[in-house]
Amino acid sequence: MSSIDPDFAEMTVSARLGVIALCMGGGAALALVGTFTHQSLPPVGVAIALITIGLYIVGLRVWGGVRTPAAAGAIGVGLVAGILAMATGDSVLVPANAAGYAWLGGIALIAFFALGWPRIQRVPQRASVTMEQPALVQQEDRPLP
Repeated sequence: MSSIDPDFAEMTVSARLGVIALCMGGGAALALVGTFTHQSLPPVGVAIALITIGLYIVGLRVWGGVRTPAAAGAIGVGLVAGILAMATGDSVLVPANAAGYAWLGGIALIAFFALGWPRIQRVPQRASVTMEQPALVQQEDRPLP
């Protein structure tokens, strides 16, 4: 079993870099919006921002089949949220309160679980019986069991 999904491995290098850049850019945009809005409506604002980030990172993990797109999205989210959390001058975008700690800690937890979740292997399914192929065919000289 290789660590790279065959579809991702078949992409050209420029296509892989493009996917990684788009995932990082999307994560950065969501982190920007989440950082500015997580303080609105104190318990609900941070929850909505974290749910959005969680859906994005988990969606990338499921869509890509490998960790690379999800890791790029998580890096984009983490970098932008971390840079915006640094207090510069008189402006504080992420104050040291419960919502601020939940926002920054929640990003780390979501990324940790989404990237650390093992890859689920699909179990091959048996062929099912259809109307075109009956399971038991009665022969004329024997009754069905």
